[in-house]
Amino acid sequence: MTRRWLRAVPVLWIGVWVLLAASVPAGATTLTWSVVPSPNPGSGYNILNAVSCTSPAACTAVGYDRAGNPFHNVIESWNGAKWSVVPSPAPPGPAVGLNGVSCVSAAACVAVGSYGTSSGASKALIESWNGTSWSVAPSPHPASSSTILYGVSCISAADCTAVGSYYPLNSGQFQTFVESWNGTKWSVVPSPSPGSEYNALSAVSCVSAAACTAVGSQYETPTEQRTLAESWDGATWSVVPSPNRPNGNALDGVSCVSAASCTAVGYHGDRRFSRTLIESWNGATWSLVTSPNPGSDDNNLYGVSCPSAAACTAVGKYATPGVELTLIESWNGTKWSVTHSPSPGTREMLSGVSCASAATCTAAGSNARNSQTPQATLIETGR
Repeated sequence: MTRRWLRAVPVLWIGVWVLLAASVPAGATTLTWSVVPSPNPGSGYNILNAVSCTSPAACTAVGYDRAGNPFHNVIESWNGAKWSVVPSPAPPGPAVGLNGVSCVSAAACVAVGSYGTSSGASKALIESWNGTSWSVAPSPHPASSSTILYGVSCISAADCTAVGSYYPLNSGQFQTFVESWNGTKWSVVPSPSPGSEYNALSAVSCVSAAACTAVGSQYETPTEQRTLAESWDGATWSVVPSPNRPNGNALDGVSCVSAASCTAVGYHGDRRFSRTLIESWNGATWSLVTSPNPGSDDNNLYGVSCPSAAACTAVGKYATPGVELTLIESWNGTKWSVTHSPSPGTREMLSGVSCASAATCTAAGSNARNSQTPQATLIETGR
């Protein structure tokens, strides 16, 4: 999904924080968020796209950096005291970046993204962590196509699902793309592509081998973007009807606590004035949930983590004229509210979040001090 930056200019911070504080309902239980130092291995910009935590003392964040023309994959690890860069192998072609990560233990993680080829097409990239080192995992690619993976969810070291999109070079239409890991190899799993113009799955959440939910977006016409939700029952993927608000709609993140309880987040609206979009699954239908929008311009949610049905945290960004700031929203079982989050720069966003419990969450993204400085990694923790 497209993630946009606006030109940075100074703002009146006091007014912003008053607005955020007024958005939190009295009596709501919220976390206190703080910035945690994180390394920046690239001499250019450094961006984190996703994070996965198995405990308060074990998290992995992934993304990419750029120093000159080449991109490099970035993997960082939290040991309970500090974040550090973990060496990761170079893919078969130039790296484009790592977009998603899922860890089931401190010794078992999977990260996904893509790399470039000499023909100009991209290929899905899967890397795995065994507790000692990262390695590239062989993954299949549909013939004559360009593929990319955006999200991954593992329920065990021998059961993972990755989602994204592929572009058949001979037909020119983006299709959904799903791969599955059985502990031995990755294989392509057929998935529906209902949009006549474009289809992509941005995120996936699995609670068992027979229950996964993936979300993204589809285009029926070149200008009509709609939500896309698909469900895995252990045998097949199928489209599940999902609601839409006016103008364009996209779902970028999903978190399920059971087969009958999922939360998906994204945005709706036009390209300049977007609004947060949150949807809830009760085992039978998806429904729209009211969510706040602190920004006068863009308000986008990119990731969500729900340790229980009554405790979810969603992250993204919001924009007022000239700046983009981190956005964190929390669900207390009754309503969504804005939670104060630090904003160390004037162009920043949180792309992913992982909550080891209702009392401990970690969010990852990027920030820049001003329009003249490149993005640096940004990691925040909520306690």
